[in-house]
Amino acid sequence: MYMKPLFWSILIQLFFVGSCFSHGQDVQHQKPLTLLAFGSCNRTDLDQGIWESIAHESADLWVWLGDIVYTKGQSMADLAAKYTLQKGLPAYQRLMKQSQVLGVWDDHDFGKNDAGSAFEKKQQSRELLFDFLELDYSHPARSRKGAYQSYTFGTDSLQVMLILLDVRYFKEAYVRNPSSMQRYKKDPDGLLLGAAQWEWLEALLAESRAKVHVFGGGIQLLSPDHPFEKWANYPQARKRFMALLEKYEIKNPIYLSGDRHIAELSAQPLAYGATLYDFTSSGLTHAYTGLKVEENPFRISHLIKELNYGLLGLDWEEEKIELILKGKAGQVLYQHEIEMQ
Repeated sequence: MYMKPLFWSILIQLFFVGSCFSHGQDVQHQKPLTLLAFGSCNRTDLDQGIWESIAHESADLWVWLGDIVYTKGQSMADLAAKYTLQKGLPAYQRLMKQSQVLGVWDDHDFGKNDAGSAFEKKQQSRELLFDFLELDYSHPARSRKGAYQSYTFGTDSLQVMLILLDVRYFKEAYVRNPSSMQRYKKDPDGLLLGAAQWEWLEALLAESRAKVHVFGGGIQLLSPDHPFEKWANYPQARKRFMALLEKYEIKNPIYLSGDRHIAELSAQPLAYGATLYDFTSSGLTHAYTGLKVEENPFRISHLIKELNYGLLGLDWEEEKIELILKGKAGQVLYQHEIEMQ
C-alpha cells in the first residue's frame, strides 16, 4: 500500500521521539551531563554582551530560569516578537548550535508581573514559550497544562535528573500586605504548584535513581526574608517540597532559581544527611546594583549585585559538583565545591 511522504515523516518522527521518552521522565538522554549553564532576567532592549561569554562556555546544556524576555502590556504579539528578537541574536544562535536549550518561565515571560493562575492569556503564553524553546510537539509537556518538564542525563551512577517546576500557571493570587516590610501576605494554604504538578513531582522522585537532582524554578526556594516573590510566601508548599526530599532521601538536591536581579548561593541541611542548595543567578542584562544589604539566613556566598550567569559542573571521576557564578566578561565572581553523596 502506498503511503504518502507526510505519513512516513510523521511515523519516523514518532519513532525517534518516542524512543527517548519513558513513563516517568519526559525525556531521557544517555549521554552524561558535565556542564550546565543557566540564567534569568534578560531584556532584549538592553546590552546583550553577556551572551558572548555564555556561548564561550560550550556547556552541554543552557537552562532558562524565567524572564527570558520582558513582554509589554500583556501583549502576546509583543511576547512573540521579543522571543524572535532573542533567538536572532548571533551569540545566542551559537549557543543553540552547541548546547541543548531548555527552560521554564517566570512572570515577565508569562505575561504579567507577579501573575498566576488567573492570568487569562496563560495558555497562549505557554505555547509561545514552548515554541521559543523548540519543544517537539510530541513532548509530554505539550499535552498537559502548565510548563513543567523533566529530563534525565546519563545512566546508573552518572545520572542527573533535571526537574523544571512551573511556579506561575497554577499559582494562587497574592494578597497585598500593607506592611512596608513585605509586599504580599503569606498564603498558609496555597499549593503554588497545583495538584497535578505536585502529583507528577512526587511520582518522579519516588522512582528516581539519579545521583544528582537539579530542580529549576523562577522564584527562590530558601531565602525567606526579602519582600518579593518567594516560596516562603507559600509555607505549606515549601514544607511539602522539603518533605518530599526527606521522604525519598533525594540525593544531591540543587535548586536553581532566578528572578531577583542578584546572585547568591544558599544552603540548608536536611534530616537524612543531604544538603539542599538554592543557587540563584539573575540578571543577564540588568542587576540590582543599588542593593545595600539583604538578610538571608541560608546564604553561604557573598551577595552578588552585578550581571551574572551560573554554571554547574559535574566531575564524575572525582564525584564533585562545582557551582560557579560568572560576570559579563566571563570572570569568576564566586565558586563553591560540593562532594557528591
